[in-house]
Amino acid sequence: MNYKFKTERFQHIIVDEAQNFRTENGNWYEKAKGITQGGKTRPGMFWIFLNYFQTSHLQASGLPDFELQYPKEELTQVVRNGDKIAEFLQQELRKIRDNPPCSIPRASLNIVHEFKWSQSVSGTLKTRYLTLEKMVSYVANKCDVFLSKGYSPQDIAVLFSTDREKKAYGHMFLREMRRKRRASQMNDASVCHSYMFDSIRRFSGLERSIVFGINPIATEQSISHNLLLCLASRAMKHLYILYILTPEGQSSMVAC
Repeated sequence: MNYKFKTERFQHIIVDEAQNFRTENGNWYEKAKGITQGGKTRPGMFWIFLNYFQTSHLQASGLPDFELQYPKEELTQVVRNGDKIAEFLQQELRKIRDNPPCSIPRASLNIVHEFKWSQSVSGTLKTRYLTLEKMVSYVANKCDVFLSKGYSPQDIAVLFSTDREKKAYGHMFLREMRRKRRASQMNDASVCHSYMFDSIRRFSGLERSIVFGINPIATEQSISHNLLLCLASRAMKHLYILYILTPEGQSSMVAC
């Protein structure tokens, strides 16, 4: 949306994760449509990929009304997630359908009835409630086991609720992972790297064989299941959902 953006240089635009776009900087949809179609002898392609169920905010997205999004195709076949993870995705989809946030068009909720997946590997899905200190040790130990079995750091993602939490606490997990690998006398190539860490929203659209979700609690309660859905869909084989316990034994947001 920068006014210095040279629109005449482009003919085709592909937008991914469009449900998380917002209009605070202007009408991005009309600008993109104008770039690809406005006054051109050969109109370009303007393709948009989105999943309303993974919406991470409550503001206006800038997308046309659902009924006006034509022509469109709906993809309802899950092929990349293990069975246990796919079952969890289906549960979260139903919870969103039964109590949708205001940012999701009601007409788009019908896609839940068509959801199905290609059963493949069973996978792993575990939920734990731990103190931050024990969580750091838990993730480091699990990563050590996976790396010892031949997985690489590129197969693992440790995802936080927000980028702020990643910056505040990611170094603790990274330091413990590296300490664990040195203690295991593995070579430097097997030592974990900082690119394993990200926020759930920023990682949207990507995937890993192994995903750890660190305290996946949304700042807005009405999109809490959307956040869990986004997190779970990133994991192909192994998903660990880890909530932080306070000294009083209650789960809590990480204070930054």
